[in-house]
Amino acid sequence: MLRQRAIAAFDRAMAELGADPAAEPGRALLCEQRARLLSPLRVAVVGRVSSGKSTLVNALLGGYRVPTGATELTYNVNWLRYGAEPGILIHFRDGEPAEPRELTDLERMTVRAADDPELRDFLSRIDYIEVRDANPQLLDFDVIDTPGLDSYFRSDSANTLRFLGRPEEDVRAATVAHGSQADALVLVFARGLARGDAELLADFQGAGLATATPITAVGALTKVELYWPDRDPMTEGRRVAGMMMTEAGASRLLFELRPVASLVGAGAATLTEDDHGDLAELARLAPELLARRAALGPLFTGKNYDDMPVPPTRRRALFGKLGGYGIVLSCGLIRDGLDTRAGLSQELIARSGIAAFKRLLGGHFGNHADAIKLQRAIAALEERQRVILPELPPRQRLRMDTAVAEVTRLGFAEHAFAELAVLQHHYDGGLELTAAEAAELLRVTGEQGTSLAARLGLPDGAGADVLLRGARERLAVWASYTADPSHSGPTRRAGQTIQRSYELIIAEITAAGPVLRPQPGVTGAL
Repeated sequence: MLRQRAIAAFDRAMAELGADPAAEPGRALLCEQRARLLSPLRVAVVGRVSSGKSTLVNALLGGYRVPTGATELTYNVNWLRYGAEPGILIHFRDGEPAEPRELTDLERMTVRAADDPELRDFLSRIDYIEVRDANPQLLDFDVIDTPGLDSYFRSDSANTLRFLGRPEEDVRAATVAHGSQADALVLVFARGLARGDAELLADFQGAGLATATPITAVGALTKVELYWPDRDPMTEGRRVAGMMMTEAGASRLLFELRPVASLVGAGAATLTEDDHGDLAELARLAPELLARRAALGPLFTGKNYDDMPVPPTRRRALFGKLGGYGIVLSCGLIRDGLDTRAGLSQELIARSGIAAFKRLLGGHFGNHADAIKLQRAIAALEERQRVILPELPPRQRLRMDTAVAEVTRLGFAEHAFAELAVLQHHYDGGLELTAAEAAELLRVTGEQGTSLAARLGLPDGAGADVLLRGARERLAVWASYTADPSHSGPTRRAGQTIQRSYELIIAEITAAGPVLRPQPGVTGAL
Protein backbone atom coordinates (compact mmCIF):
# COMPACT_ATOMS: atom_id res chain seq x y z
CA MET A 1 0.00 0.00 0.00
CA LEU A 2 1.23 3.48 -0.89
CA ARG A 3 0.62 4.87 2.59
CA GLN A 4 2.53 2.04 4.27
CA ARG A 5 5.50 2.48 1.94
CA ALA A 6 5.45 6.24 2.51
CA ILE A 7 5.36 5.89 6.30
CA ALA A 8 8.25 3.41 6.11
CA ALA A 9 10.21 5.98 4.08
CA PHE A 10 9.52 8.69 6.67
CA ASP A 11 10.69 6.34 9.44
CA ARG A 12 13.91 5.58 7.56
CA ALA A 13 14.44 9.31 7.13
CA MET A 14 14.00 9.93 10.86
CA ALA A 15 16.47 7.14 11.65
CA GLU A 16 18.98 8.67 9.23
CA LEU A 17 18.88 12.02 11.07
CA GLY A 18 19.52 10.38 14.42
CA ALA A 19 19.33 12.15 17.79
CA ASP A 20 21.80 14.97 17.15
CA PRO A 21 20.27 18.24 18.54
CA ALA A 22 21.43 20.05 15.39
CA ALA A 23 19.03 17.87 13.38
CA GLU A 24 15.95 19.03 15.31
CA PRO A 25 14.64 21.33 12.51
CA GLY A 26 14.80 18.40 10.08
CA ARG A 27 13.13 16.03 12.54
CA ALA A 28 10.34 18.54 13.14
CA LEU A 29 9.78 18.94 9.40
CA LEU A 30 9.64 15.18 8.82
CA CYS A 31 7.31 14.67 11.80
CA GLU A 32 4.99 17.42 10.53
CA GLN A 33 4.73 15.95 7.03
CA ARG A 34 4.42 12.37 8.30
CA ALA A 35 1.50 13.46 10.48
CA ARG A 36 -0.03 15.27 7.49
CA LEU A 37 0.05 12.03 5.51
CA LEU A 38 -1.83 10.22 8.30
CA SER A 39 -4.37 13.03 8.71
CA PRO A 40 -7.67 13.34 6.84
CA LEU A 41 -7.60 15.00 3.43
CA ARG A 42 -7.94 18.79 3.68
CA VAL A 43 -10.75 20.03 1.43
CA ALA A 44 -11.18 23.80 1.07
CA VAL A 45 -14.49 25.31 -0.04
CA VAL A 46 -13.70 28.38 -2.18
CA GLY A 47 -15.89 30.89 -4.00
CA ARG A 48 -17.14 34.45 -3.86
CA VAL A 49 -18.54 36.04 -0.71
CA SER A 50 -22.20 35.02 -0.26
CA SER A 51 -22.03 32.31 -2.92
CA GLY A 52 -23.44 29.75 -0.51
CA LYS A 53 -20.16 28.22 0.71
CA SER A 54 -21.12 27.92 4.37
CA THR A 55 -24.60 26.60 3.57
CA LEU A 56 -22.94 23.94 1.38
CA VAL A 57 -20.58 23.02 4.24
CA ASN A 58 -23.52 22.68 6.61
CA ALA A 59 -25.40 20.51 4.10
CA LEU A 60 -22.38 18.25 3.57
CA LEU A 61 -21.91 17.82 7.31
CA GLY A 62 -25.56 17.14 7.97
CA GLY A 63 -26.79 20.27 9.72
CA TYR A 64 -25.81 23.62 11.21
CA ARG A 65 -22.02 23.72 11.74
CA VAL A 66 -20.88 27.22 10.69
CA PRO A 67 -22.71 30.56 10.55
CA THR A 68 -24.33 31.51 7.25
CA GLY A 69 -25.60 34.76 5.75
CA ALA A 70 -23.67 37.76 4.50
CA THR A 71 -24.50 39.91 7.54
CA GLU A 72 -23.21 37.30 9.99
CA LEU A 73 -19.77 36.48 8.67
CA THR A 74 -16.53 37.57 10.33
CA TYR A 75 -14.69 37.09 7.01
CA ASN A 76 -12.33 34.64 8.67
CA VAL A 77 -11.69 31.00 7.88
CA ASN A 78 -13.55 28.19 9.65
CA TRP A 79 -11.48 24.98 9.65
CA LEU A 80 -13.67 22.03 10.65
CA ARG A 81 -11.90 18.94 11.99
CA TYR A 82 -12.94 15.79 13.80
CA GLY A 83 -12.76 15.95 17.58
CA ALA A 84 -14.31 13.61 20.13
CA GLU A 85 -14.63 16.63 22.45
CA PRO A 86 -16.41 19.44 20.56
CA GLY A 87 -14.98 22.93 20.86
CA ILE A 88 -13.29 25.74 18.95
CA LEU A 89 -9.75 27.06 18.94
CA ILE A 90 -9.18 30.67 17.89
CA HIS A 91 -5.96 31.19 15.92
CA PHE A 92 -4.74 34.80 15.77
CA ARG A 93 -3.16 36.68 12.90
CA ASP A 94 -0.33 38.07 15.04
CA GLY A 95 0.90 34.63 16.17
CA GLU A 96 -0.41 34.84 19.73
CA PRO A 97 -1.15 31.45 21.38
CA ALA A 98 -4.42 29.92 20.19
CA GLU A 99 -7.38 30.45 22.51
CA PRO A 100 -9.80 27.57 23.26
CA ARG A 101 -13.52 28.29 23.45
CA GLU A 102 -16.73 26.31 23.74
CA LEU A 103 -18.42 25.23 20.50
CA THR A 104 -21.42 27.35 21.49
CA ASP A 105 -19.16 30.44 21.28
CA LEU A 106 -18.86 30.05 17.50
CA GLU A 107 -22.05 32.05 17.09
CA ARG A 108 -20.45 34.91 19.05
CA MET A 109 -17.62 35.04 16.53
CA THR A 110 -20.00 36.84 14.13
CA VAL A 111 -20.32 40.42 13.01
CA ARG A 112 -23.93 40.52 14.15
CA ALA A 113 -22.75 40.03 17.73
CA ALA A 114 -20.03 42.68 17.43
CA ASP A 115 -21.79 45.61 19.03
CA ASP A 116 -18.97 46.75 21.29
CA PRO A 117 -15.40 47.92 20.51
CA GLU A 118 -13.71 45.20 22.59
CA LEU A 119 -15.41 42.36 20.71
CA ARG A 120 -14.85 44.13 17.40
CA ASP A 121 -11.11 44.34 18.08
CA PHE A 122 -11.07 40.67 19.06
CA LEU A 123 -12.80 39.64 15.84
CA SER A 124 -10.42 41.70 13.71
CA ARG A 125 -7.42 39.78 15.14
CA ILE A 126 -8.69 36.31 14.16
CA ASP A 127 -6.85 34.44 11.40
CA TYR A 128 -8.97 31.29 11.44
CA ILE A 129 -11.26 29.36 13.75
CA GLU A 130 -10.54 25.67 14.22
CA VAL A 131 -13.86 23.94 14.86
CA ARG A 132 -13.68 20.50 16.50
CA ASP A 133 -16.79 18.39 16.00
CA ALA A 134 -17.58 14.70 16.54
CA ASN A 135 -19.28 14.54 13.14
CA PRO A 136 -18.24 11.18 11.56
CA GLN A 137 -17.98 12.85 8.12
CA LEU A 138 -14.91 14.66 9.44
CA LEU A 139 -13.06 11.38 9.98
CA ASP A 140 -12.37 11.35 6.23
CA PHE A 141 -12.04 15.06 5.43
CA ASP A 142 -11.11 18.30 7.14
CA VAL A 143 -13.34 21.00 5.66
CA ILE A 144 -11.93 24.52 5.30
CA ASP A 145 -14.70 27.10 4.85
CA THR A 146 -13.03 30.18 3.33
CA PRO A 147 -14.44 33.73 3.38
CA GLY A 148 -14.35 34.65 -0.33
CA LEU A 149 -12.26 35.01 -3.46
CA ASP A 150 -13.50 38.50 -4.31
CA SER A 151 -11.51 41.32 -5.82
CA TYR A 152 -14.21 43.83 -4.88
CA PHE A 153 -17.13 43.79 -2.48
CA ARG A 154 -20.70 44.98 -2.32
CA SER A 155 -21.35 47.95 -0.06
CA ASP A 156 -22.65 45.82 2.84
CA SER A 157 -19.57 43.57 2.73
CA ALA A 158 -17.24 46.55 2.47
CA ASN A 159 -18.97 48.19 5.44
CA THR A 160 -18.52 45.03 7.49
CA LEU A 161 -14.81 44.92 6.70
CA ARG A 162 -14.39 48.59 7.58
CA PHE A 163 -16.20 47.90 10.85
CA LEU A 164 -13.66 45.15 11.59
CA GLY A 165 -10.75 47.37 10.59
CA ARG A 166 -9.65 44.96 7.83
CA PRO A 167 -8.81 45.92 4.22
CA GLU A 168 -10.77 44.18 1.48
CA GLU A 169 -7.68 42.45 0.10
CA ASP A 170 -7.34 40.57 3.42
CA VAL A 171 -10.36 38.42 2.59
CA ARG A 172 -9.00 37.32 -0.76
CA ALA A 173 -5.52 36.78 0.71
CA ALA A 174 -6.90 34.59 3.52
CA THR A 175 -8.92 32.55 1.02
CA VAL A 176 -5.93 32.00 -1.28
CA ALA A 177 -3.59 31.21 1.62
CA HIS A 178 -5.84 28.58 3.21
CA GLY A 179 -7.04 27.26 -0.14
CA SER A 180 -3.43 26.73 -1.19
CA GLN A 181 -2.76 24.73 1.99
CA ALA A 182 -5.57 22.34 1.14
CA ASP A 183 -5.13 19.02 -0.60
CA ALA A 184 -8.32 19.41 -2.63
CA LEU A 185 -10.86 22.09 -3.48
CA VAL A 186 -14.59 22.49 -3.84
CA LEU A 187 -15.06 25.53 -6.08
CA VAL A 188 -18.44 27.16 -5.51
CA PHE A 189 -20.40 29.02 -8.17
CA ALA A 190 -23.72 30.68 -7.39
CA ARG A 191 -26.42 29.81 -9.94
CA GLY A 192 -26.15 31.13 -13.46
CA LEU A 193 -23.60 31.54 -16.19
CA ALA A 194 -23.14 35.21 -15.43
CA ARG A 195 -20.13 37.20 -16.54
CA GLY A 196 -18.98 37.03 -12.92
CA ASP A 197 -18.78 33.23 -13.07
CA ALA A 198 -16.63 33.29 -16.19
CA GLU A 199 -14.40 35.84 -14.45
CA LEU A 200 -14.35 33.63 -11.37
CA LEU A 201 -12.96 30.75 -13.42
CA ALA A 202 -10.09 33.02 -14.43
CA ASP A 203 -9.81 34.13 -10.79
CA PHE A 204 -9.46 30.55 -9.62
CA GLN A 205 -6.76 29.89 -12.20
CA GLY A 206 -4.85 33.08 -11.47
CA ALA A 207 -5.10 33.14 -7.69
CA GLY A 208 -2.18 30.83 -6.99
CA LEU A 209 -4.42 27.89 -6.05
CA ALA A 210 -1.98 25.26 -7.24
CA THR A 211 -4.29 22.45 -6.14
CA ALA A 212 -7.00 23.46 -8.63
CA THR A 213 -6.85 20.72 -11.27
CA PRO A 214 -9.48 18.18 -12.34
CA ILE A 215 -7.71 15.63 -10.12
CA THR A 216 -8.07 17.77 -7.01
CA ALA A 217 -11.05 20.07 -7.69
CA VAL A 218 -14.79 19.60 -8.10
CA GLY A 219 -17.40 22.30 -8.47
CA ALA A 220 -20.75 23.02 -6.84
CA LEU A 221 -23.38 25.16 -8.54
CA THR A 222 -25.22 26.53 -5.50
CA LYS A 223 -28.43 28.44 -4.84
CA VAL A 224 -30.24 26.59 -7.61
CA GLU A 225 -33.36 26.88 -5.42
CA LEU A 226 -33.64 30.40 -6.82
CA TYR A 227 -34.54 29.03 -10.26
CA TRP A 228 -37.86 28.07 -8.66
CA PRO A 229 -40.79 28.68 -9.29
CA ASP A 230 -40.14 29.44 -12.98
CA ARG A 231 -38.07 26.30 -13.58
CA ASP A 232 -37.26 23.02 -11.84
CA PRO A 233 -34.10 23.87 -9.85
CA MET A 234 -32.14 20.64 -10.34
CA THR A 235 -33.02 20.26 -14.03
CA GLU A 236 -32.04 23.84 -14.78
CA GLY A 237 -28.97 23.49 -12.56
CA ARG A 238 -27.77 20.48 -14.54
CA ARG A 239 -28.26 22.39 -17.79
CA VAL A 240 -26.28 25.41 -16.56
CA ALA A 241 -23.54 23.23 -15.03
CA GLY A 242 -23.14 21.39 -18.33
CA MET A 243 -22.90 24.69 -20.19
CA MET A 244 -20.26 25.98 -17.79
CA MET A 245 -18.18 22.81 -18.19
CA THR A 246 -18.21 23.11 -21.99
CA GLU A 247 -18.71 26.72 -23.09
CA ALA A 248 -16.99 28.42 -20.15
CA GLY A 249 -14.09 25.93 -20.08
CA ALA A 250 -14.57 24.75 -16.49
CA SER A 251 -13.66 21.19 -17.52
CA ARG A 252 -9.98 22.18 -17.56
CA LEU A 253 -10.24 23.14 -13.90
CA LEU A 254 -12.86 20.77 -12.48
CA PHE A 255 -13.48 17.03 -12.48
CA GLU A 256 -17.22 17.69 -12.35
CA LEU A 257 -19.61 20.57 -11.67
CA ARG A 258 -22.77 19.51 -9.86
CA PRO A 259 -25.91 21.52 -9.01
CA VAL A 260 -26.88 21.45 -5.32
CA ALA A 261 -29.90 22.87 -3.53
CA SER A 262 -27.77 23.18 -0.41
CA LEU A 263 -30.29 25.19 1.63
CA VAL A 264 -32.76 22.30 1.24
CA GLY A 265 -30.04 19.75 2.02
CA ALA A 266 -28.86 21.56 5.16
CA GLY A 267 -32.42 22.20 6.35
CA ALA A 268 -33.48 18.61 5.74
CA ALA A 269 -30.74 17.34 8.05
CA THR A 270 -32.11 19.42 10.95
CA LEU A 271 -35.86 18.82 10.49
CA THR A 272 -37.67 18.28 13.78
CA GLU A 273 -40.91 16.43 14.45
CA ASP A 274 -42.58 19.83 14.90
CA ASP A 275 -41.26 20.90 11.48
CA HIS A 276 -42.65 17.73 9.95
CA GLY A 277 -46.00 18.35 11.62
CA ASP A 278 -46.16 21.90 10.27
CA LEU A 279 -45.26 20.70 6.77
CA ALA A 280 -47.96 18.05 7.00
CA GLU A 281 -50.47 20.80 7.84
CA LEU A 282 -49.31 22.92 4.91
CA ALA A 283 -49.59 19.89 2.64
CA ARG A 284 -53.35 20.00 3.17
CA LEU A 285 -53.51 23.23 1.12
CA ALA A 286 -54.10 23.04 -2.63
CA PRO A 287 -50.64 22.59 -4.23
CA GLU A 288 -51.07 25.55 -6.61
CA LEU A 289 -52.13 27.86 -3.77
CA LEU A 290 -49.22 26.81 -1.55
CA ALA A 291 -46.70 27.26 -4.36
CA ARG A 292 -48.08 30.70 -5.28
CA ARG A 293 -47.89 31.92 -1.69
CA ALA A 294 -44.50 30.32 -0.90
CA ALA A 295 -43.07 32.15 -3.90
CA LEU A 296 -43.98 35.45 -2.22
CA GLY A 297 -41.27 35.00 0.39
CA PRO A 298 -41.72 37.67 3.11
CA LEU A 299 -45.50 37.82 2.57
CA PHE A 300 -45.73 34.06 3.03
CA THR A 301 -43.81 34.22 6.29
CA GLY A 302 -45.43 37.35 7.71
CA LYS A 303 -49.03 37.62 6.56
CA ASN A 304 -51.96 36.23 8.54
CA TYR A 305 -53.95 34.12 6.08
CA ASP A 306 -57.36 32.96 7.27
CA ASP A 307 -56.99 29.62 5.48
CA MET A 308 -53.35 28.96 6.43
CA PRO A 309 -53.11 26.18 9.07
CA VAL A 310 -49.61 27.18 10.30
CA PRO A 311 -49.02 30.56 12.04
CA PRO A 312 -46.56 33.11 10.62
CA THR A 313 -43.81 32.53 13.22
CA ARG A 314 -43.60 28.83 12.38
CA ARG A 315 -43.87 29.48 8.64
CA ARG A 316 -40.96 31.90 9.04
CA ALA A 317 -38.87 29.22 10.76
CA LEU A 318 -39.64 26.70 8.03
CA PHE A 319 -38.84 29.24 5.31
CA GLY A 320 -35.49 30.05 6.91
CA LYS A 321 -34.68 26.35 7.06
CA LEU A 322 -35.91 25.16 3.64
CA GLY A 323 -36.86 28.19 1.54
CA GLY A 324 -40.02 28.35 -0.55
CA TYR A 325 -38.89 25.61 -2.93
CA GLY A 326 -38.01 23.28 -0.05
CA ILE A 327 -41.40 23.81 1.61
CA VAL A 328 -43.33 23.09 -1.60
CA LEU A 329 -41.14 20.06 -2.38
CA SER A 330 -41.60 18.72 1.16
CA CYS A 331 -45.36 19.10 1.04
CA GLY A 332 -45.49 17.32 -2.31
CA LEU A 333 -43.49 14.40 -0.89
CA ILE A 334 -45.80 14.22 2.14
CA ARG A 335 -48.82 14.07 -0.16
CA ASP A 336 -47.08 11.22 -2.01
CA GLY A 337 -46.90 9.21 1.20
CA LEU A 338 -43.69 10.19 3.02
CA ASP A 339 -45.33 10.43 6.43
CA THR A 340 -42.27 10.26 8.73
CA ARG A 341 -39.73 12.93 9.55
CA ALA A 342 -36.79 10.57 8.92
CA GLY A 343 -38.15 9.46 5.54
CA LEU A 344 -38.82 13.04 4.45
CA SER A 345 -35.39 14.20 5.56
CA GLN A 346 -33.64 11.42 3.67
CA GLU A 347 -35.59 12.07 0.47
CA LEU A 348 -34.98 15.83 0.63
CA ILE A 349 -31.24 15.28 1.01
CA ALA A 350 -31.32 13.04 -2.06
CA ARG A 351 -33.45 15.49 -4.10
CA SER A 352 -31.18 18.39 -3.13
CA GLY A 353 -28.19 16.75 -4.82
CA ILE A 354 -26.24 16.70 -1.54
CA ALA A 355 -26.19 12.90 -1.19
CA ALA A 356 -24.76 12.54 -4.72
CA PHE A 357 -22.26 15.35 -4.09
CA LYS A 358 -21.00 13.58 -0.96
CA ARG A 359 -20.49 10.40 -2.96
CA LEU A 360 -18.58 12.42 -5.55
CA LEU A 361 -16.26 13.82 -2.86
CA GLY A 362 -15.70 10.44 -1.25
CA GLY A 363 -15.11 8.71 -4.57
CA HIS A 364 -13.08 11.22 -6.54
CA PHE A 365 -10.95 12.69 -3.74
CA GLY A 366 -10.91 9.59 -1.57
CA ASN A 367 -9.66 7.32 -4.35
CA HIS A 368 -6.50 9.40 -4.76
CA ALA A 369 -6.18 10.74 -1.20
CA ASP A 370 -2.87 9.12 -0.25
CA ALA A 371 -1.17 10.04 -3.54
CA ILE A 372 -2.44 13.62 -3.32
CA LYS A 373 -1.28 14.02 0.29
CA LEU A 374 2.11 12.43 -0.39
CA GLN A 375 2.60 14.67 -3.42
CA ARG A 376 1.93 17.71 -1.22
CA ALA A 377 4.24 16.36 1.51
CA ILE A 378 7.10 15.87 -0.96
CA ALA A 379 6.64 19.42 -2.29
CA ALA A 380 6.67 20.80 1.27
CA LEU A 381 9.79 18.82 2.17
CA GLU A 382 11.65 20.09 -0.87
CA GLU A 383 10.60 23.69 -0.27
CA ARG A 384 11.37 23.75 3.45
CA GLN A 385 14.60 21.80 3.03
CA ARG A 386 16.02 24.69 1.00
CA VAL A 387 15.38 27.01 3.97
CA ILE A 388 16.72 24.66 6.65
CA LEU A 389 19.90 23.39 4.94
CA PRO A 390 21.95 26.65 5.04
CA GLU A 391 21.43 26.82 8.82
CA LEU A 392 22.87 23.33 9.49
CA PRO A 393 26.51 22.26 10.05
CA PRO A 394 28.08 20.57 6.98
CA ARG A 395 27.74 17.04 8.34
CA GLN A 396 24.08 17.53 9.19
CA ARG A 397 23.42 19.01 5.74
CA LEU A 398 24.53 15.74 4.18
CA ARG A 399 22.42 13.72 6.59
CA MET A 400 19.44 15.99 5.97
CA ASP A 401 19.84 15.55 2.20
CA THR A 402 20.04 11.78 2.58
CA ALA A 403 17.08 11.65 4.95
CA VAL A 404 14.76 13.78 2.84
CA ALA A 405 15.71 11.79 -0.25
CA GLU A 406 14.23 8.69 1.41
CA VAL A 407 10.83 10.34 1.00
CA THR A 408 11.23 12.49 -2.12
CA ARG A 409 12.45 9.58 -4.25
CA LEU A 410 8.94 8.15 -3.88
CA GLY A 411 7.88 10.82 -6.35
CA PHE A 412 9.84 8.93 -9.02
CA ALA A 413 9.42 5.37 -7.74
CA GLU A 414 5.69 5.21 -6.99
CA HIS A 415 3.44 4.33 -9.91
CA ALA A 416 0.58 6.33 -8.35
CA PHE A 417 2.35 9.54 -9.38
CA ALA A 418 2.69 8.35 -12.96
CA GLU A 419 -1.05 7.67 -12.96
CA LEU A 420 -1.78 11.17 -11.63
CA ALA A 421 0.41 12.69 -14.35
CA VAL A 422 -1.41 10.76 -17.08
CA LEU A 423 -4.78 11.76 -15.65
CA GLN A 424 -3.71 15.40 -15.72
CA HIS A 425 -2.65 15.06 -19.38
CA HIS A 426 -6.06 13.54 -20.10
CA TYR A 427 -7.96 16.38 -18.40
CA ASP A 428 -5.78 18.93 -20.19
CA GLY A 429 -6.81 17.39 -23.51
CA GLY A 430 -3.27 16.29 -24.30
CA LEU A 431 -3.93 12.61 -25.08
CA GLU A 432 -5.13 11.08 -28.32
CA LEU A 433 -7.31 8.33 -26.83
CA THR A 434 -10.64 7.05 -28.06
CA ALA A 435 -13.63 7.43 -25.76
CA ALA A 436 -13.34 3.75 -24.77
CA GLU A 437 -9.58 4.06 -24.10
CA ALA A 438 -10.11 7.21 -22.00
CA ALA A 439 -12.84 5.47 -20.01
CA GLU A 440 -10.44 2.57 -19.34
CA LEU A 441 -7.74 4.99 -18.23
CA LEU A 442 -10.12 6.49 -15.67
CA ARG A 443 -11.26 3.08 -14.49
CA VAL A 444 -7.88 1.39 -14.07
CA THR A 445 -6.42 4.42 -12.24
CA GLY A 446 -9.19 4.27 -9.63
CA GLU A 447 -11.47 7.13 -10.67
CA GLN A 448 -14.49 4.81 -10.36
CA GLY A 449 -13.37 2.88 -7.28
CA THR A 450 -10.15 1.49 -5.88
CA SER A 451 -11.10 -2.17 -5.46
CA LEU A 452 -9.50 -4.61 -7.90
CA ALA A 453 -12.91 -5.43 -9.37
CA ALA A 454 -13.76 -1.75 -9.90
CA ARG A 455 -10.41 -1.04 -11.55
CA LEU A 456 -10.90 -4.01 -13.87
CA GLY A 457 -14.52 -3.18 -14.66
CA LEU A 458 -15.70 -6.49 -13.18
CA PRO A 459 -18.63 -7.17 -10.82
CA ASP A 460 -18.11 -6.78 -7.09
CA GLY A 461 -17.36 -10.18 -5.61
CA ALA A 462 -15.51 -11.53 -8.65
CA GLY A 463 -13.09 -14.26 -7.59
CA ALA A 464 -9.32 -14.24 -7.99
CA ASP A 465 -9.39 -16.38 -11.15
CA VAL A 466 -11.84 -13.99 -12.83
CA LEU A 467 -9.82 -10.95 -11.76
CA LEU A 468 -6.55 -12.47 -12.94
CA ARG A 469 -7.98 -13.47 -16.31
CA GLY A 470 -9.47 -10.01 -16.83
CA ALA A 471 -6.22 -8.25 -15.89
CA ARG A 472 -4.15 -10.44 -18.21
CA GLU A 473 -6.50 -9.85 -21.12
CA ARG A 474 -6.28 -6.07 -20.71
CA LEU A 475 -2.51 -6.20 -20.19
CA ALA A 476 -2.13 -7.96 -23.54
CA VAL A 477 -4.24 -5.28 -25.24
CA TRP A 478 -2.18 -2.40 -23.82
CA ALA A 479 1.15 -4.15 -24.42
CA SER A 480 0.15 -4.31 -28.08
CA TYR A 481 -0.95 -0.65 -27.93
CA THR A 482 2.41 0.60 -26.64
CA ALA A 483 4.27 -1.50 -29.22
CA ASP A 484 2.36 0.19 -32.05
CA PRO A 485 4.69 2.86 -33.58
CA SER A 486 1.71 5.03 -34.52
CA HIS A 487 1.35 5.99 -30.85
CA SER A 488 3.96 8.47 -29.65
CA GLY A 489 4.69 11.19 -27.11
CA PRO A 490 2.30 11.64 -24.16
CA THR A 491 -0.22 9.20 -25.63
CA ARG A 492 2.34 6.41 -25.83
CA ARG A 493 3.50 7.18 -22.29
CA ALA A 494 -0.14 6.99 -21.19
CA GLY A 495 -0.37 3.55 -22.76
CA GLN A 496 2.79 2.46 -20.95
CA THR A 497 1.35 3.73 -17.66
CA ILE A 498 -1.89 1.82 -18.18
CA GLN A 499 0.11 -1.28 -19.08
CA ARG A 500 2.11 -0.92 -15.85
CA SER A 501 -1.10 -0.47 -13.87
CA TYR A 502 -2.32 -3.85 -15.11
CA GLU A 503 1.05 -5.46 -14.30
CA LEU A 504 0.79 -4.20 -10.72
CA ILE A 505 -2.81 -5.41 -10.42
CA ILE A 506 -1.69 -8.88 -11.56
CA ALA A 507 1.13 -8.82 -9.02
CA GLU A 508 -1.33 -7.86 -6.27
CA ILE A 509 -3.75 -10.64 -7.18
CA THR A 510 -0.94 -13.20 -7.39
CA ALA A 511 0.60 -12.11 -4.09
CA ALA A 512 -2.75 -12.37 -2.32
CA GLY A 513 -3.11 -15.97 -3.50
CA PRO A 514 -5.81 -17.92 -1.67
CA VAL A 515 -6.94 -14.82 0.22
CA LEU A 516 -8.71 -13.57 -2.90
CA ARG A 517 -10.01 -16.97 -3.99
CA PRO A 518 -13.69 -17.68 -3.33
CA GLN A 519 -14.55 -20.27 -0.74
CA PRO A 520 -16.53 -23.36 -1.86
CA GLY A 521 -20.14 -22.42 -2.30
CA VAL A 522 -19.40 -18.68 -2.26
CA THR A 523 -19.55 -16.68 -5.50
CA GLY A 524 -16.15 -15.07 -5.29
CA ALA A 525 -16.61 -12.44 -2.56
CA LEU A 526 -13.37 -10.52 -2.03
